[in-house]
Order: sequence, then C-alpha cells, then structure tokens
Amino acid sequence: MSFNNVLPYDHSGYRGSKVLKKPGAIIEWTPELAEEFYKCSQSPIYFGENYFKIINVDRGLETVELYPYQHDIINSVWKGRRTIAEMARQSGKTTAMTIIILWYAIFTDYKTTAILANIGSTAQEILSRIQTAYENLPDWLQQGVVEWNKTSMKLENGSVIFSNNTTKNSIRGYSVNLLFIDEAAHIENWDEFWGAVSPVISSGKTTKLCLVSTVNGMNHFHKFTQLARQGKSEFDLISVKWNDVPGRDEAWKQKTIEDMNYDYEKFAQEYENEYLGSSGTLISGSALKNLVEGITIPTNSRHGVNMYHEPIEGHTYVIVADVSRGKGLDYSAFQLIDITKMPYIQALTFRDNMISPAEFAQVIHEFGKKYNDCSILTEINDIGQQVAELLFYDFECENLLFTDNAGSRGKKITTGMKPNTDKGIRTTKTVKNVGCSLLKLMVEQQQLVIHDRETIQEFTTFSRKGVSYEAESGHHDDLTMCLVLFAWLTEQQYFKMLTDIHTLMKLRERTDQELMDDLLPFGFIEDGLEGTNVEEAIELNSMTDERWFLA
Repeated sequence: MSFNNVLPYDHSGYRGSKVLKKPGAIIEWTPELAEEFYKCSQSPIYFGENYFKIINVDRGLETVELYPYQHDIINSVWKGRRTIAEMARQSGKTTAMTIIILWYAIFTDYKTTAILANIGSTAQEILSRIQTAYENLPDWLQQGVVEWNKTSMKLENGSVIFSNNTTKNSIRGYSVNLLFIDEAAHIENWDEFWGAVSPVISSGKTTKLCLVSTVNGMNHFHKFTQLARQGKSEFDLISVKWNDVPGRDEAWKQKTIEDMNYDYEKFAQEYENEYLGSSGTLISGSALKNLVEGITIPTNSRHGVNMYHEPIEGHTYVIVADVSRGKGLDYSAFQLIDITKMPYIQALTFRDNMISPAEFAQVIHEFGKKYNDCSILTEINDIGQQVAELLFYDFECENLLFTDNAGSRGKKITTGMKPNTDKGIRTTKTVKNVGCSLLKLMVEQQQLVIHDRETIQEFTTFSRKGVSYEAESGHHDDLTMCLVLFAWLTEQQYFKMLTDIHTLMKLRERTDQELMDDLLPFGFIEDGLEGTNVEEAIELNSMTDERWFLA
C-alpha cells in the first residue's frame, strides 16, 4: 500500500493551499498510517528514502536515493552534536542536510534550525528545497503550517527553520538548536562571524552544529578539519571525494579535468579535498601540500606571537617586519628566522592588525634583544618609516639594517648612516621580484622550514596578479611579504658576510637549467645572452625591472 496519497479528513489547507496542512487539521489515522509515522519518527534515513522528494534536472520530481556517505552525514547530525563534512563538488551535500533539517523540524517540538551560507540567496535556495519537499509530503506526515515565506517557515509544533547569510548578526535574538553552515570554507571575515555565533552554540547543552563545505585552501575550515582528523575536537569528520560518488570513474575524472582546462590542482582542491592554493600561487601546489603536513603547534602563543623555537645561545637570527597603520585592516607582522645554517628555520612570528606603530616598534625591539640582539630589517614604504625611526632613535637598536641605492643595481644593505641611506627597505618592484623568486626556490627546495599555520595560509592565497604576486581579494599577505623581503636579504653581501652562507649557491643543487625552468613562470626572456646563469639573471634584474617580467 502506498502512503504518499493518503489525504486528511479535512481538505482545507494553510491559507487555502492544497499542499500545506493548516494547524489543527484532523487526520483519520489507521494502524498502518500510525506505524508508518512511527517508522519515520525513529529514522531520518527511512523518512528521507521513502518520503523526501527532490527535483531532478532530468527526471523531475522524485524520491531521493541516498548514498552511504549521505547516511553518515544524516546519522552524525541526528545522533551527535558536532559534524563537519569536507565534500567534493556536486556530491549531494545539500540533499543530506535538507533531509535531516526537515526531519528534525517535524519530529521534535519547539526546535529552531538556522541555515546560514556565505551568500544569502544560497541559504534561501536550501530552504526552498526543504519547502518543496515539505509540500510533497503526505498530509499525515506534515505538521500544520503557522508561517511560510521565502526566508522562514514555522510549524504548529513550535519548530522553526530560517535562512540567512553569514554575518555577526545572523542568529542574534534566536535560541538556535541546530545550526547548519553551508560552504563554511568560503566565508570571509570568519573570525568576526564565529566570535558572534559560537556563544549561541555553546550556551545550549544539546545544540547541534554542522559545517559543510568544499575546501578552499588553508583557512579556518582547514583548521577545523585538521583538529577533527587528529581527534582534538568534538567534531565528527566526514570526508567525501569524487570517487565516493557512485557512477564516477576514471573516465569521468579525465573528462572533468579536461573541462577544467587541465587544471589538476584545481581538481585536487574541488574534488579530492586537497587544501591547496589556486593554480596561480607563487608556491606550487605540491609544495603547499608538504607545508601543510609540517604545520606545528606553537610552544607559546599569545598577543599575536606564535613561538616555535626558543633562542639558542650562539645562533644567529634576523627579524624582517612589515608595518600597517593598526586600524583593524592590514596586519603589522614580522618573521623571526634562525639563519645559523641552511635550511633556515622559522623561529617565531608576530601578527596584529590593531597594534600601533609605537607598540609594534617596542615588540620588535624586545624580541630582537631576546634573540641574541639579532639584525632587524623593516619595510618603510609607508608607516614603516615611523617604526624604523623609533627603533633607531628611541630604542637605539644597533642592529637595525640600512639600505642604500645601488644605482642601476637597485637597493643594497649598507652599514651605518650615510647621506641618503634609509633605515629599512623600500619594497620596490625589483626588490619584490627578486624576493619572490628566491622565496619560491627556498620553499620548494625545502631550504626554509615553515612551521606557522597563518604563514602557510597566506601562501595559499598569494597569487599572480598581472606581472607580480599579491594576496587574493579578501585575504592578507603581511607574513608572506616579510619572507619575500627576507629572501631578498639572503642575496645581499651583508648577509653572506654575517652567515658565511651563499644562499643561491646552496640552492644550486640541481643544474642551472633546472633552476631556470623553475624561474621561467616569472617571465624570463630569451634575449640571446649566452652563458647567462641564475646568478647573472638576478643581477640583471637588479639593473632593470623590465628584464624580469613579461608585460
């Protein structure tokens, strides 16, 4: 017997609707209906596979057929409190969530579910699917409808489902029992959003939270999944890759990669849950993957400082700083690097977007003293000049590095104050180009050990723009630019005398041609100069910007 067409005794619906039951409507219950209702109430999967309908693009309205991993998601939300799912594209993540959300609203009283997405229209679309499924339920499975609109629905058992975009005010004023966040990895300003909503989640002893998303580089979502994967959080992690979806085989994979213009790194991120940067990042996807695996928990983390190594007597260190105005926008940051030997080692990082220039200068001074009175190089393009002046005059830093114009060769480190010298480094086009090239070589040849999650996260969004590299829209590159300037510094004569290390020579473990191949993406020109090796190419760059990039 089919139970989908059994109608209530009272045929009038909510506001005259023929598909929505009004509150208080009378149902003629039979033993068979009562048993079926009970089965649905005891299992969201049974409910979904027998009564939840979706609109298939080819076949129209049909009852859903769930895959095993969709069972896992539904059961995790049903029986647990914290669920996180990293999902390949077009793997049915929304279907699984709409089933459990609707089941939860129908069979538990006075529960509020919030559907949030990075775009408000996306959250509304998810709610629309739930409403379509509800309209196609047999009336004996429906609760009476009290409210029904594009952004919310309320049932006579007191349960509410509403949709909104992800802002700090998304769930203000609500007591939320189930919070579903779609495409959580793609939410900008996550810290502000999460700081506002997490107290709402934490306040309830039974409140459920589900984060579902395709991956999007090494951001907040990656941190959540990694902690879950390591068993260091309450989250139940569910990972679904392209080949977990029935019907997808190697032929499907090759056709999809072809449709993506053979962007293998993009496929790896969108279909294999690889937390990589885009294909245009300075650091290659394979190198980023290796960096992710080497992320280290700081030995000390407070007030913007992440410490990975205590100072060691007899070791040589350097601080390279990038300065912002401290108004909650870009970050003032510095990298503290152990340069005693290669590979160079990231010992400590600092990052704060509220600190004033004066406070930043004090922090730099304190850690410079702590790490064996190390050398300090500050960027002085803007407000950085003020920090450099404070370090020189107020804190009397004897190891502050100066730069001088080197004519056609660009900038060079100089010792002591001379006419027209700068207390720090201006990030010119030449400086940035050389720094980017050397940073790429150091990281990809594993000659710079990076521990810091925030630094690696910046790497994943430090991408080509025109003929240069910078942070993608909505992201930051302050820690990365510190390393760009550090890489530039390593090829200065001062650095070679300080450390007795010739960085580029150390990197030449492979042939000159292999190194040239690595640098070719930067746009080297075949100009007929015979015998030009990498060192000479970098010197040519010091003489003219135009030789480095193709316009």
